[in-house]
Amino acid sequence: MADCSFSQPSAGEVKIEGKLDLTTVTALKKQTSGLFNSASEIQFDLSAVSQSNSAALALLLEWLKMAQQHQVSLSFRNFPEHLRELARVYGIEQDLKIV
Repeated sequence: MADCSFSQPSAGEVKIEGKLDLTTVTALKKQTSGLFNSASEIQFDLSAVSQSNSAALALLLEWLKMAQQHQVSLSFRNFPEHLRELARVYGIEQDLKIV
């Protein structure tokens, strides 16, 4: 398995699996950018994220930016507690639509 991957178990749902860090987020951003072209709503399932750091938050913010540019409703579910703590520390938890 790659360090990080994504799958689409159903329409509008994207499951992220593995590490979200400096070594994986750039490639994942490129791989997922096309999702915003044809969707009206995307929900990222983060339940299988095993590790993350501030690079993960940068990716989430990039996804929010892409969603706004394409007028896509974006949310995150099964948000890992370690990532939520980072979002709190950086003061961006309220910017992320966590369901």
